[in-house]
Amino acid sequence: MVELNDNLEIKEEVLYGSKIYIIDNFYKDPDSLVEYLMSIEPSLWKENEKPSYNGIHFEDRKHEIVCKEMEPVFLFLQSICGDNLYDTDEIVTNLIRFKKSRYNDFRDCYWSPHTDKGYTAIIYLNKGDTQSGTNLYRKLDPSEPPPLKEHENPWRPKSKYRLLKHIEPKYNRMVLYNGKKFIHGMNICNYDYFHDSYRINQVCFFQDAGKKRS
Repeated sequence: MVELNDNLEIKEEVLYGSKIYIIDNFYKDPDSLVEYLMSIEPSLWKENEKPSYNGIHFEDRKHEIVCKEMEPVFLFLQSICGDNLYDTDEIVTNLIRFKKSRYNDFRDCYWSPHTDKGYTAIIYLNKGDTQSGTNLYRKLDPSEPPPLKEHENPWRPKSKYRLLKHIEPKYNRMVLYNGKKFIHGMNICNYDYFHDSYRINQVCFFQDAGKKRS
C-alpha cells in the first residue's frame, strides 16, 4: 500500500527562502491504501479535550496505524528535506468533514492555521479534489496567541493573516514544505467536497534539524 513509485520526479520551488517539494504519482497503488483507510473509521481526534466543537459542527479524525513498511518512505523524504526523523513506522492521516452551518464560516475565516516541528509531508488522497489543498500564511500580528484548545476556535479571521501560497491538491500528490517556518492549514472554500464525505490525506512529520537551508 505504501510502496513508492519508480523514478519519482521531484519538483522544487522556493518561497521566502524555503524549498517546497512536490512529487506526483507518489505511491504505486494509492487505491489500496485509500480502500484500507476508509474501512477503518478512527475516533474523533482529541475527543476528550474540552471545550471542543469536534463532533458537533465538524468531524476531525486521525488514523495512527503501526506500519513497518513506512520506513523507506520516511527515509526517502528525509533525504530530500534534511530534517530529523520524527517517526518511521506509522501511517498517520487526517480525515475531516463539515456540517453545513453558520459556524463553519469558510468565506470569512481560515481553518486552524498552525505550525509543526519541522518539515511536513502531505499525500493527498481525494480523487477529483482540485480546490482544497493547503494554504501557507503569515500572521499579520505575530504577538496574538493561538487558541489554547485545537477545536475550541479553529476558524480564524482571514483579516488576521496574509495568504502566501495555495498548494493545489491532486490525487496521490506528495507535498513537502517547512511546517515550522510557515503557518499553514487546509483550504476550505465550499461544502461540495467535504460534507457527505471526508477530506483525507496522509501526513509525515519531521523535526527541524537546526541547519540553514537555501
